[in-house]
Amino acid sequence: MILQQLHREAALKRATIVLAEGEDPRVIQAAAAAQKQGLCSPVLVGDPDTVTRIAREAGLPLDVPVVEPARDPEFAELLAHLEKRSKNRSWSRQQLVDRARDRLYYACLRVATGRAAGAVMGAVATTAETMKAALRCVGPRQGLATVSSCFLMVLPDGRGLVYSDCGVVPDPSVRQLADIAQAAADSCRQLLRQEPRVALLSFSTLGSASHPRTEKVRETLQELRRRQVDFVVDGELQADAALEMEVARRKAPASPVAGRANVLIFPDLDSGNIAYKLTERLAGARAIGPLLQGLSGAVHDLSRGCSTEDIVNTMAVAALQGGSR
Repeated sequence: MILQQLHREAALKRATIVLAEGEDPRVIQAAAAAQKQGLCSPVLVGDPDTVTRIAREAGLPLDVPVVEPARDPEFAELLAHLEKRSKNRSWSRQQLVDRARDRLYYACLRVATGRAAGAVMGAVATTAETMKAALRCVGPRQGLATVSSCFLMVLPDGRGLVYSDCGVVPDPSVRQLADIAQAAADSCRQLLRQEPRVALLSFSTLGSASHPRTEKVRETLQELRRRQVDFVVDGELQADAALEMEVARRKAPASPVAGRANVLIFPDLDSGNIAYKLTERLAGARAIGPLLQGLSGAVHDLSRGCSTEDIVNTMAVAALQGGSR
């Protein structure tokens, strides 16, 4: 139900989504599927002859625009944007040109300059490569210094949860963790169409244990209160107290979040990454992501083991977040 609603709302946007790795058969198939479904207006980045050949060999229909960065008539404007954002870097003119022609950078530049609503990459590239391109071309959202990620977890009973951060920041500081919580709250509103109830997770619930790790989570709550965020947040909370009302009544009866959390903020990448994979494999949940958050434009990463369906779902998220460009 959540995915169906997400696809319906994305289709209404008629958004242009750039797929940076247009020569990958999974990406070509995803573009064709999204086009057929009316989900968005996909654009493949790659050599047109190569993309056509790969599509033909795979028996895939190809009715999607294919763009090669060096041949884009608007390339000079994209290059100018990258040059403006790179004033503090000692890049030569040729280095700037080479980066703007790089398919990841090119896709991000299309988003940064308003020529596309979103970009999707990572079927071939690593998360580090995607992050570098996104940060250099698009940059963090105003008011946040940290770019992070989240997963939309769709449970077998139809409920949705946002898990963050599960893919980017290994050991966040207090301020980084607060940025992650803010970005995840926005992701909840966008993806679940719900008001966020944010749980800052730990192995302790409201002082039941004392350790530098639990203290970091408590300080994060104080930081968020100082920022006067517009969502309900509490911590530190154990996962059972955050999710189960019966446990919440015993461990945190006065908490505005305990027992009803829909956003789970993990204290480090170890716990976040392990948790989403266990939820996916043992609980049978559907994991949509990793979805980058905290950027000033919709750029999303994929797992290199992604399926065509994963790519289509990520395109739907980018279209939903990016508007009607």
